[in-house]
Amino acid sequence: MKMKRALTTGAGIIAGLLLFVEASAQDEPNKWAPANIKVDGQATEWPKPLQFYNNETKLFYTIANDQDNIYVIVSVPDPKSQMKIMRSGLTLSVNATGKKKGGASITFPLTENVSTGAPDVPEASRALIAGELKKQVLANVKEIKVSGFEGIPDGNIPVRNTFGIQTAGTYEAAGNLVLEVAIPLKTLGVTSLASQAIAYHFKVNAMKREDKKEMEAKRAKGQAAPMPGEYEDNFAMYYSADFWTRQTLANH
Repeated sequence: MKMKRALTTGAGIIAGLLLFVEASAQDEPNKWAPANIKVDGQATEWPKPLQFYNNETKLFYTIANDQDNIYVIVSVPDPKSQMKIMRSGLTLSVNATGKKKGGASITFPLTENVSTGAPDVPEASRALIAGELKKQVLANVKEIKVSGFEGIPDGNIPVRNTFGIQTAGTYEAAGNLVLEVAIPLKTLGVTSLASQAIAYHFKVNAMKREDKKEMEAKRAKGQAAPMPGEYEDNFAMYYSADFWTRQTLANH
């Protein structure tokens, strides 16, 4: 009986500790945004390494804010996650109430209508220029998709818009895909003095089934894949990966 009571008590303590750790992790404070921050897809002004990593999506990320904006930077070293994002985008949702559902969302980069202008080169040479072609694709993105923001119509809006939302992406020399986004606090209905936790949802969207059909059709004809780089015929490419986290605004 004593042994059973001790085991039960021990299990309760462990469960309590796990709940405490989980709650603490969910409500981490934001970093204060770097003074020289510029949303350009470059991670040079951000402290390294980035603050968090999620194994489900293979994303490194940091969330920061100043008195006007929330900033998110994401680094993606995983080739499969990179390919899914390049084909279907990353969706970032922000719920200012702290609830892990819904919220205002941004999907970017929208590359599906961007032409790479890739030259017709031998397969062996494509790998050498793939990095530059991907950078070109990201630099030519013209729109982002938004939903649920105050004062902003749902749907596609220009990357260079009048609402204050900024996005950018590029590839680092090491091959990591880096994405940055800035969201005005006013579009979320909060101020820099807000003390409640804000919920963030990161979703690496799945490649579309049409992408697989297009890829297979081109390969059957001996043509290059529709995007720079190589595909892998893997079911994981056609499923999304996502996670929620909660963080409070930083006070400078």
